[in-house]
Amino acid sequence: MENSELIRLILLFGSVAGAIAGVAALIASAVRAVKRVIRWFTDLRESVDMLVKHDREQYLSILRLTVMSEHIPLSERIAAGKAYAEAGGNGDVKRYYESRLKPYDTIERKENGHEQPYV
Repeated sequence: MENSELIRLILLFGSVAGAIAGVAALIASAVRAVKRVIRWFTDLRESVDMLVKHDREQYLSILRLTVMSEHIPLSERIAAGKAYAEAGGNGDVKRYYESRLKPYDTIERKENGHEQPYV
């Protein structure tokens, strides 16, 4: 083997090694970017889950206050009690709705040609 052929072979191996190193660096960079995106989506999901939990708690609290407030019209209290029970609310508020408000929900009257709950 001549010196020029040896130098060409060394240069060829160097070029291949450089290309492999470049591809490896590109892959490593892509993996880091994908990990950042996955982490971002995971954090976003946790935030959305927390917001959904708080929203549900606030929804039930508003319904609870509506059912128990005697200053709110009876028709709204009945509707809130029904929504509270259907949303999975339970305890004293549900028992109050079922014992005191639900009976009014079954009394209906005709008004403007439509069945309306009695208020």
